[in-house]
Parts: sequence; structure tokens; C-alpha cells
Amino acid sequence: MKQKLSPISTKERIETLDVLRGFALLGIILANIVWFLYPVYMQEDLSFKNEWTSFWNDADYTVKTILTMFVDGKFVMLFSMLFGFGMVIMQERAAAKQLNFWGIYSRRLIALFIFGCIHAYFIWFGDILTDYAILGLLLLLMHKLKPNAMLIISLTLYSLLLGSLTFGALSSDSTTTMSMSMSMSEESRQLMQVTIDAHQNGNIQELMDANFMERTFYTIRNGLYVLFLGNPIFYLFSNLPFLLMFLFGAAVAKKKWLHRFEEYRKGFFITWLLTLIFGGTLGWILPFLSENFSAVQYISSPLLTIFYAISLIFIYHTVNGKKILQWLAFPGRMAFTNYIGQSIICTFLFGPFAFGVYGKLHLTTAIIIAIVIFAFQVIFSKLWLSKFRFGPLEYVWRSFTYLGINKESKKV
Repeated sequence: MKQKLSPISTKERIETLDVLRGFALLGIILANIVWFLYPVYMQEDLSFKNEWTSFWNDADYTVKTILTMFVDGKFVMLFSMLFGFGMVIMQERAAAKQLNFWGIYSRRLIALFIFGCIHAYFIWFGDILTDYAILGLLLLLMHKLKPNAMLIISLTLYSLLLGSLTFGALSSDSTTTMSMSMSMSEESRQLMQVTIDAHQNGNIQELMDANFMERTFYTIRNGLYVLFLGNPIFYLFSNLPFLLMFLFGAAVAKKKWLHRFEEYRKGFFITWLLTLIFGGTLGWILPFLSENFSAVQYISSPLLTIFYAISLIFIYHTVNGKKILQWLAFPGRMAFTNYIGQSIICTFLFGPFAFGVYGKLHLTTAIIIAIVIFAFQVIFSKLWLSKFRFGPLEYVWRSFTYLGINKESKKV
């Protein structure tokens, strides 16, 4: 009888991974909350000091600095690392049953891309799922590599990123660079106001049009637009952090380091210390010594991501830590649903059909709302998983991946 690969059972799950996914979701909503409140064009103004944030106070700008240093870019990197880890788990399960992993994982990526397009163009411009689906094809091509090869490639990509950004910073006129990146173009300023008006008072069509324009701007900045025109180089360079974290996570899974944490505890500690020293220096010290604040933060993200992940793993492997962090496992098991859910909730709440506070909230208030939303997701996920094995979107995704789930979705 031909064996069929089915979704991993609850007993087979590695709870640490679910805890890390839940932790990543918390960081994601904290990082994204400002972009649920302001148009993508604000990315041209790194200072965030303009007529649209004139009502912000010192606490808001302090919170924005803290988010930039400790949150932005770090948690999406954590998702990237877990994405690579998950690929290896699926690969090993397919190999154990002598099934065609290429077909299974290709369907998974196709479904992810479709979900990403729906999310990006109909809900919120800042979708990352489409990029994961595209870059996942490269990961699929390398899935048979030895773990050491994956680690070497990951380190090489990071060195390339670090070297190129350092060279660019040293070879450019820092004053000119800052003046260009700290102020919006006139076209963006006009689009900014149109977008804010649409989110405060517009109808569905106006919201859709505004989101489409934002998504186009976003894809031009991250290279996806150029990729569709047939030039992949800029896109690949713009997304090197995601790809290197894919490979790093895949290598960790193949090495079984997380599976045998106690055996590798010393190695985890050494890695934790190194990423703290180098990542902390890049992300928390150099920004105060360098005018190119955003570039320094960008290259620190992979290192600080690893530091955060190991810190959480160490806490989890304590009695009290495990009791507390287990709550993160509930939203982590429904990470796909909760990621999309954050966009739906915030887009609706801040938009014209609910409170219409888009562009009007203090950032400190928005952060409190983000934490409340995540707390709601923790409770909702726990209740949902007490009845069902999968989150609703996970069920659809897995059904497409496995060509129908051969077990009941309800929890037994």
C-alpha cells in the first residue's frame, strides 16, 4: 500500500519550535503596528518627524527608537529561521516514507504564494509570504546539502551582506545619503495624504486602490517588482537575510541541535555569547556612533535573532520558564492564521469601518493595542486548539500541500 504523508501529529511536535513561533508573532505585531497605522511611503522618512506625526510626543519617539533597535527585522528573521527548520522536518518525514518531497514542498510553496498575494493585495501591503514562497524555491534546490555546507553558505551570505553594506557606507557621502533617506519625495508626500484619507474616510474601492499603490511601492523597494521584470539580482540581494536564515535554520534542524539541547548546551551558550557581543555591538552601540543608522540595524538583525532564540530556549529549559513560555506555543501552533489575523484585525480596527484612527494614534497607544491583540490571539488559539488539531488557515494550507488530509481536523 502506498504511504501518504500527513501533517505532523501533536505528539510529534517540538514544543520549543511552537514557543519560538509564538514569540516571533509577538515581535511581528510590535514591528508592524506602525505600518498598520501609516502608509509605506513613510519608509522614506527614517526620522518619522513630519506633519503626519506632529502630535507624537517624546515617549512615542523613544518607543520608535526602541522598536528599531530591539524589534524591527529581528522577528521576521526568526520566522525565516523556523521556515528553514520546518522544511527539513518535512523533508525527513517524506524520506522516511519514500515519498516525493519535491512535489509535496512545491505544492506547499505554491499555496503559500497564493495566500501571500491575497494578503498583500486585499488586506495589507507588507506581506512577507510571497517572498518566502519565492525564496523557498532556492531553499528547495539546496535541501539535499549537508548541514555544514548550509552553515558555510549562510555565513558566506552574511559576510557578503556585511561587506557590501560596509563598503557602500564608506564609499558614499554620508551627509548626502542621510538627507536623501530622511525626507520623502514630493510624489510620496502626495500619496501619503491620499492613502491616509482613504484609510480614515474611504470606501472599499478607495482602500483597495490605496493598498495596491502601497504594495507596488513596497515591491519596488524590496526588489520583487524588478524580479517580475526579469532581473533577480537586486531582489536576491535585498532578501539575503531571509535566505541566509533559511539555510541556518535548515542546518540546525539537520544537525539535531535543538532536538538534543542538553547535549549541545555548551555550544548554545558560546553561540549565545558571540551573537550577544557582535550583534549587540552592531545593533545597540554602533547606531549611536554611525550616521547610517538603518544599515547598521539591518546587518545586526540575523545575529540578534539567533541571540533572542537561544535566550528563549535557555529560559524554556527551566521549570518556571517552561510554565510561562508554554502559553506562546498556542499561537505558535497557529502561526499562519495568527499572522494573517493580525493584518485583518489591525486593518479593520484602524480603518474607516471601525474606529478610523489610521494615522491618528500615538505610537505608545498603538503598542498597547498590539499587546492586547496578541493576548487575544493567545487565548483564541488555546480555545481553538482545544477543539481542533489545526488553525483554520493551516488546515487549508496543509490540505493543498498533502492533497487532502487523511485524518480528521477535529482534536481527538
